[in-house]
Amino acid sequence: MNEALDPKWGELNAFHDPYALANFQARSSDVLITTAPKAGTTWMQHILHQLKTGGDASFHSIFDEVPWLEWPIEGVTWQERLAGYEKINAPRIFKTHCTYEQTPGVDTVKVVLTSRDPRDCCISFHHHLNDLTDEVCEKFSISRSGSFDEYFEDWMDFGAWFRNVKSWWPHYNDDNVLWLRYEDMKADFKKSIDQIIHFLDWSVSDEQQLRAMEYSSFEWMKAHSEKFTVHSGHEKPMFKPGGFIRKGQVGDHKNTLSSEQSDRIIARAKSELEPACFSFLGLE
Repeated sequence: MNEALDPKWGELNAFHDPYALANFQARSSDVLITTAPKAGTTWMQHILHQLKTGGDASFHSIFDEVPWLEWPIEGVTWQERLAGYEKINAPRIFKTHCTYEQTPGVDTVKVVLTSRDPRDCCISFHHHLNDLTDEVCEKFSISRSGSFDEYFEDWMDFGAWFRNVKSWWPHYNDDNVLWLRYEDMKADFKKSIDQIIHFLDWSVSDEQQLRAMEYSSFEWMKAHSEKFTVHSGHEKPMFKPGGFIRKGQVGDHKNTLSSEQSDRIIARAKSELEPACFSFLGLE
């Protein structure tokens, strides 16, 4: 390993491989999906895979089709993972939760970014942790908070949503960046699909588009949730049956967050984000 690795790539842990990021060879035909956790990442992975293939219901795991760029795979070196990526037919699609500064190839690839109300992301991530199998929690030393209030403080302290959105906003108008709001995608899915196809300049027939939309519906994904719960390098699902594809709703935070907790999230977003970003996200 390169001991002089630029610290901007982050530290090596069970969920993040800075060596893969630092040595990734981006192509102009590549598409990177970047989001804060629980902001529509898996949905966008699936949407782009369906648009690329014209509708594919036969895949085993979405992570085999759209790899998680910085995700370490047990027993596979980062060199082997990158060599495997070189064999993927163009256009290659990858997922990442990296900030702008940590994302490789940002001047080369096309970036599809989805954002979501941080309050909904907070609630969704809480369920995400609770839906992990005990085996996975033990293997990766993941501890669940004793109460929701404890979890909320941990989520605020970690601050992934704020870091991610803040880092990408200065590039909202970059020609190679398409920023979609989760809420808009739920309100008018067809319009969002059209935006994606136009941005990527992919050739997708009307029939293929309809099939991709059908397979990317919440109902289809819920009925085939096993395709979204097995990560590359793992034989068993990482989530309990039916847990990962949960609700996919807008505004679900109202059922869990207290008024004080909701206000704290919004206040922090307002203090850390540019006014134009805060307004764009519809948090006013």
